[in-house]
Amino acid sequence: MTLNAVTNMPQQLGSRQLTLGVTLNAQQQLSNFSFAGAPALADAVDQLLKIDHCDSLYVFGSQSVGKSHLLQGCALQAQEMGQEAIYISCSELLKIPADQANDCLAGLEANSLICVDDLHLLIADDQWAQAWFHLYNNLTQQGNRLVVSATSNPRTIDCSLNDLRSRLQLAGVFHLNALDEQASGQLLQAKAKQKGLQLSDEQVAYIFSRSPRGLANLLAVLDSLDAASWHEKRRITIPFIKQVMAW
Repeated sequence: MTLNAVTNMPQQLGSRQLTLGVTLNAQQQLSNFSFAGAPALADAVDQLLKIDHCDSLYVFGSQSVGKSHLLQGCALQAQEMGQEAIYISCSELLKIPADQANDCLAGLEANSLICVDDLHLLIADDQWAQAWFHLYNNLTQQGNRLVVSATSNPRTIDCSLNDLRSRLQLAGVFHLNALDEQASGQLLQAKAKQKGLQLSDEQVAYIFSRSPRGLANLLAVLDSLDAASWHEKRRITIPFIKQVMAW
């Protein structure tokens, strides 16, 4: 089952075809993801995507460190390599009653790669934990791969099923740290270039001096500047940033 990364077609999961409005963001590529928050993760991801045998990665970190970008990038890269890959947002799965968990996940083990974002949101519930445990086992039996994200490490994650927690601890575990100011600035400039914008070091420093910290906040500023620049046909300057952001 492959999630369409370009159109807005909804994703369908499981034997009952429970539909979620989740699509991949085609801009969330591994090529523009910064691995500065976990340098060793880059090679682990590369090996996971290239080697055709069962393996799994578990990535944890606080909100807004880029976990969703990483997982979507893995799914997109796998699809570009001709693999069946799917990205699952557990925040979206929360909309589905727990008593439908098994039906929702049934058959997903046929995918070569499953990328599961924010697993911690579900597995404190026994029905969801059991469903994920069965999927994990089925995926392993078929020799397919898994990338999971959560906010805590697998030893301390709130999970109602010890067997699932033990399974998660067998994965390659990586702590994804928040980027420092230099790495965040470089990423912001790279994202701006991708949008056809130029951000100078001085402009980045000005944004950092005004914007709330966190990658999500910085990228939201960039999106606002991009939209305003396109609408007003103006290049980015510090006075323009101040005007658009009301700083």
